[in-house]
Amino acid sequence: MIVEVDEALRAALRENLPRGTLVRFDPPTPSWLAEPRPRPTVHLFLFEIRADAELRYLVTARAEDIEREHELLDRALSILTAVDAVRLADPGGGQLWSALGMPARAAFVLAVSSPG
Repeated sequence: MIVEVDEALRAALRENLPRGTLVRFDPPTPSWLAEPRPRPTVHLFLFEIRADAELRYLVTARAEDIEREHELLDRALSILTAVDAVRLADPGGGQLWSALGMPARAAFVLAVSSPG
């Protein structure tokens, strides 16, 4: 179920994000802060699997500057919320940043009902 959802989200993003943008599922790490010019990337970090088969992802972006990150995040938000079985979840991602040892970043939490 997780792999199916990951692949569906990856496909939706790859089809609609600017060419060359990476889509990754690894967790945010403090080493992000040391990268001088990161490649444009949208990150979907699976941080919760609920009993009702709902998957929750923290979605954020990295790019060479904050404006570009916000553009990527805006595109990702539009793309992902247009996918069936996907919706914005209640906020809560901010607490994840401190748990991961990082300062807060622009992000949103996505809830995906898995195909069972």
